[in-house]
This record gives sequence, structure tokens and C-alpha cells, in this order.
Amino acid sequence: MDNVFKRETIIPLSLCDNTSRLSVTSMFTLFMDIATDHANELRLSSDDLGEGKFWIAVRTKVKIFDRPKLSQKVSLATWPQEPVRVRANRHYTISDNGMVVVCAKSEWTVVDINTSKLQRLNDVYPQGFEFFDKLAVEEPFARMSGGFDDAKEIAQYTIKSTDIDLVQHMNNAAYIRALMSIFSCKELEALPIKEIEIVYKAQSYEGETLTIKEREDDDATLYGMIKPDGTVAAIVRIVR
Repeated sequence: MDNVFKRETIIPLSLCDNTSRLSVTSMFTLFMDIATDHANELRLSSDDLGEGKFWIAVRTKVKIFDRPKLSQKVSLATWPQEPVRVRANRHYTISDNGMVVVCAKSEWTVVDINTSKLQRLNDVYPQGFEFFDKLAVEEPFARMSGGFDDAKEIAQYTIKSTDIDLVQHMNNAAYIRALMSIFSCKELEALPIKEIEIVYKAQSYEGETLTIKEREDDDATLYGMIKPDGTVAAIVRIVR
């Protein structure tokens, strides 16, 4: 039972943007997929956890040093960090010939949707599982609060059926796709993202329209994705 899950892959056209490089949204998709595959191997999938229990992402931080090109062969790796009560981090890397070009970590929990209770993760992982002690991202997650009442509204996004996941709410990566979609290709090319982080605050559903607001925060730009009732669904932090 491997504590680090690895895979070699070639960057396909379907995951690239107009610059023929791996898109930022696709990074989130790759990390979500490889985490799912590792969970299946460890028998920690939603089916294994029990009826009504699901892994829920709380936040994700991605650091980008270089974006792999179309058809480039890269190595993906992921591993869970030892949990603390009801939450645990999972780490990820994308490497080119042994050099990390993208690294990330996400915070996860398991929730019973029937009771809305969080599950103790020490009881979820297999007995005797040895956690890999290396950290792909050592920096803590950024502190991101609400405070978008006076922020500039820059767009609105109506959640589509293609944004919905198996739990019937907006998919984690769909928030990033929605945000990226409000920029033109030229704007994205002029926006060299070095770090992107998202914290999920509330679930969003098909048909809801999210209002996207922008405000500066020290060396970063924050984007609030706000539900019709004023609840902040997610906050994205981008460092250029």
C-alpha cells in the first residue's frame, strides 16, 4: 500500500489553453483526479467510506514555477499528510525530469451528508498506514476573509449543468474555470500566475448566479464568488 502515488503522463491537448500549455484550471483537475485514484487504491473512495460519506475539499494552494507544454511528458505525484482530528492535507507535484514545475496542497475532510458531521480522519485511513513526511508546499494557507461589500463587481457567472459533481453541487475545479472564463486570452497571457489559492465557503448549485468581485490584498488579488443571498461561496487569491 503506497503512501506516495505516482503516475507518468503526457499533457494532452484537452488540458491546454490557447498558449499550448497546461491551463491553470487543468492543474486543479489533474490534482483532483490523481487524489481520487490514490483514494481508490487505499480503499478510501466514497463507496468505501460508507453511505452518505464524502471527501470534501476545504481549500487548495497551487504554486506555479512553469507550465508544461502540449505533449510534454511529466510525472505526477500525490500523498496525504498525517491528519489532525477531522482535517488533513494532501500534497501534489508535477515534475519534469525530476524538477518540480508545479506543486500544491489541499485540505480535505470527510463529511456525512446525512448528519452534516465531520468524521475523524485517524479512523478513516488504514490501520498502520505510514504517512510520507515530505511537504510539497511548506507555507501555510493564506488567511482569506469575506469583506467584499465594497469590492468592485467584475462579472457574473451562472452555474451550468456541466459544473455539477456527483454530490449535486458545483465541482471544486469549476470555480477556477468560472473565474478564468471571465478573462480574455490576452488578459490571461498578461496575467502570469505564480500562485493561486481557493477556499470553499459554501456550496453552490445549478442555476445559481455567482457575482464575482475583486479587491487588492497586499501582494495579491482576491476574487469573491458570491451567491444570490450574499453568502460568499468561494474566495480565490492570485499572486502574479
